[in-house]
Amino acid sequence: MSSESKLPNEAFEIDPRPIPEGPFVSHVGEIIGNYEVLNEIGRGGMGQIYMAKHRTIGRTVAIKFLNTILTADPLYTDRFFREAQAAGKLSHPGIIALYDAGCLDNEMYYLIMEYVEGRDLHSVVSEQGVFSVGDAANIVCQVAEALGYAHTAGFIHRDVKPENLLLGKDGTIKICDLGLAKRIGDDGLITQRGMIMGSPNYMAPERLSCSLTIDARADIYSLGAALFFLVTGRIPYEGTPPVIMSKHLSAPLPDPHEVRSDLPDDICNIIRKMMEKDPAARHQSMAEVFEALAPLRS
Repeated sequence: MSSESKLPNEAFEIDPRPIPEGPFVSHVGEIIGNYEVLNEIGRGGMGQIYMAKHRTIGRTVAIKFLNTILTADPLYTDRFFREAQAAGKLSHPGIIALYDAGCLDNEMYYLIMEYVEGRDLHSVVSEQGVFSVGDAANIVCQVAEALGYAHTAGFIHRDVKPENLLLGKDGTIKICDLGLAKRIGDDGLITQRGMIMGSPNYMAPERLSCSLTIDARADIYSLGAALFFLVTGRIPYEGTPPVIMSKHLSAPLPDPHEVRSDLPDDICNIIRKMMEKDPAARHQSMAEVFEALAPLRS
């Protein structure tokens, strides 16, 4: 792996507003361009994802729709199209490919993406249990390669978590949900104070403290927190969102050995280094993460 270029500094704060709740509109049977929407395959606070098929060539894709209750808020439409802009500039086998994006009317925003037959890593751990050290190391090495590419291209993901990592049936990992990705030199609603969003469970402390030194190492911290989850089945810190945020800022990292006693020292030490509070004490690039974990791969 090649080293990533250093990214510029930024300051962030947490968006205090929860995503509004509202009814989901079914898109089954709708025609989006040349694609016929088939069945829903996932949903979250931001919207729904459907399987769809091209009516002429038969290609299967995934179509992501923004929840209609959010379409009047520029914060969410901006985030939605940031995902399209980021994905459209990145081409890597470990990142979900984007084929098209648009808005059919004021209430239907969509992204047409690569379809991956598989499940997100949070679901896999929840249903099947923790990964072996070798398998977890293999997964995180794949993610590190893809994120290293994104960092070199000038993007920080800023929302790395197991829910955004898809495990395909062939064992490959795909990174999805680039809605919080930040482009070097790009300004917008997502980067304004009070506007940042993301899961507190895996968020780097510098994002929570409005540090002026946020860079690619924030993704390293989040990936370390994801690795903690993959091998222990638990998030690093538990509690309400404010409690979790506070712990990311100042609480010592729980010892992975106390959660899973059979973990070797090597993987525990790597997790600790990836999740150091001080970015300068972490691995300094995804290339370093890859190098540290590669000997542990199965």
